[in-house]
Amino acid sequence: MEQEILLRMRTGTSTTKGAENKSMLRHENASLVTHLLPSRRRMWLAYLLLVGSVLYWVLILIWSARSLNAVSSDTVLAQSRKEPSKRDRRVSVVAAPEGAVVELANEQTQETLQKQASYKDNRISTQAELNESIELSHVRGTVRVTQNAAAAEIETKGLTSFDRALTRDPLMTRKARSQKAEDDVQDLHLPSIDETTPRNLTCLGWIATDECSPFGPRKPDKDLGCSSKIPFGSSGYCQVIDTETGERFRVMRSYCSSAAWDVKVSCSAAAHFTNFHREARKAIKTVRLPGSRIPNVPENLNGRQGQRDGIVMVVYPRLVPSAYATIRTLREVQQCQLPIEIWYLDTEFEKASDAMKPLQALAANDNTPVITFRKILDQRASGFSAKVFAIYHSHFERILFLDADNVPSKNPNFLFSSPEFVETGAVFWPDFWHPGHTIFNINNQSLLWEFLDMPFVDMFEQESGQILIDRRRHAEALELVKFYTFHRPSCFVQMKLVYGDKDLFRLAWLKLAAPFHMINTPPAIAGKIMNGSFCGLTMVQHDAQGDVLFLHRNSHKLMGEPLREQLSYKSRAIAWSKKKIEVRQKFRQEGKPIPSWSELKPIVQADELPAPTLEAPEPDGLPDSVVWTHLLSFNSSFKREKYYVKTYFAYPDFPRSQNCYGQRNVSMAEHFYAQNMANLPFAGLEMNLRRFAAEAMKIKQT
Repeated sequence: MEQEILLRMRTGTSTTKGAENKSMLRHENASLVTHLLPSRRRMWLAYLLLVGSVLYWVLILIWSARSLNAVSSDTVLAQSRKEPSKRDRRVSVVAAPEGAVVELANEQTQETLQKQASYKDNRISTQAELNESIELSHVRGTVRVTQNAAAAEIETKGLTSFDRALTRDPLMTRKARSQKAEDDVQDLHLPSIDETTPRNLTCLGWIATDECSPFGPRKPDKDLGCSSKIPFGSSGYCQVIDTETGERFRVMRSYCSSAAWDVKVSCSAAAHFTNFHREARKAIKTVRLPGSRIPNVPENLNGRQGQRDGIVMVVYPRLVPSAYATIRTLREVQQCQLPIEIWYLDTEFEKASDAMKPLQALAANDNTPVITFRKILDQRASGFSAKVFAIYHSHFERILFLDADNVPSKNPNFLFSSPEFVETGAVFWPDFWHPGHTIFNINNQSLLWEFLDMPFVDMFEQESGQILIDRRRHAEALELVKFYTFHRPSCFVQMKLVYGDKDLFRLAWLKLAAPFHMINTPPAIAGKIMNGSFCGLTMVQHDAQGDVLFLHRNSHKLMGEPLREQLSYKSRAIAWSKKKIEVRQKFRQEGKPIPSWSELKPIVQADELPAPTLEAPEPDGLPDSVVWTHLLSFNSSFKREKYYVKTYFAYPDFPRSQNCYGQRNVSMAEHFYAQNMANLPFAGLEMNLRRFAAEAMKIKQT
């Protein structure tokens, strides 16, 4: 009907004969008003369907052509593989890092390879083909050349052949990409734990995985280059290749919790990370050679049993009052006669030449047993490293190392004859932290264990404020600790695998399976209760019987003077400048010689008021505040999982900047119990320490 109307319309509009047609035209035009618009829409719909059909068949033809092209490429490649095998010729094949197959043949197969060149970019090798090719590899030199070229290509271009194929062929889906990524890693290996020679490794990139496991499904969209920082909470691994063998490895295998939140690391460190434990084995070999030993350990004892034992300390200017107080307590309160070595870094005292005066005065006292000062000659041995240097180079064979702010509650002489030390030659003490609760991320998924090439060990972390070691007996372990400390670049530091030196000793002993005794009793906490709030400021360690032995005042050190608010150096400098100008004007008005700017400094300082104190003065008049009123201990009837030490601020009961340890509300801490320090055998210990620290400051100021 529509076609008839359209034909009639064209006929009617093309003729103008007679009035008899006017009535017909009016009738036909009225009918067209209702049918013209929908007819045009249907025409366009038919046209679009026709165009779509044409495009569909064009795409089908293109896809078919590409498929035939790929099949042809496979056929040529298969023929090239079969032909050399018939002639008994060896072909070296390497799975390049981007998944492309790179073939090098002898001169007889060169013509075939040239024919394959036009298909190389379009072809995507399957894992089965890669495995088949790898089995044919016999020529090591050709592999090395090919792999170096492949590694350089992926680093410079940053785009794999598979990615290029995806770019050219939009019909390949994300699922195909994921499957290809899964196939590519099937031939990756884990480094052998028995190897001793470092490998020549080259980074290929970060391989992302799912399910918070380095062995989870692949996430190729999250892969990264070697220099890109690995996001926190990511799982995956770094892929590296041995440029000599062509082997690829999964290293730095990361779970979501393998690294701390503030660690910024990339796969560029993967080669060093992997070879570290091999280099450590070299260091150990040096003390295994005949006649080799660590410094200052004589070959024979020669009956010098009494001179073998001693106490070792490391000091810097701020620690001198604490060291003075500890030594005075050992000598006068506890009657400990062990000789003492005091190690220091000379450069740290250059700007505080009078800081050592209290300790020098103590050593000059005729009634005091030997106190020896020893310089740390290695400028790398600053901070935490100084402790390792002092222990390694000590002139004592059996040493009790004490942090300068760590004081025994009783004479520590008995430790050298204790069964635990006699049996093992090393006694260590636990820290607050264990795998179930740690602020240093040492858990079963930490990168630490792969880095050291050792299995996860479920135990308390170590607190190194006190260490008891037989240096002669454990020369190898000390050599390994030294290597851990001073080897550069340090993954321990860059990846924050441990904190300072505190765990290096137990890790070295564990690595070598060397015997040691870890004290079983978890640390207690000495602190102060104010307005019902407990603030723990001192770590308390025990002996093998569970009695209190050491009080390490690491969060509130003895200063020998009141603790004051920190001044703004900028504001202080401005105030000093104004004061100097006022003094010069005063001298000018009085007709006196005007002093120089350097001469004005002591004048201005004399008039300067001290900063406000942070703590109220104590009734006994001693400058250091009392911080030991209560002892918070763990109830040993509970399992270790219940040992949970919190870190918190207890403002306004304590200064805003004071970090506290323990449980703020002691009455609610069901797994801990509190004791009044006044009822314990060492109740007067803190008063003696505060008195000795004030004495040290007086000596310094004289």
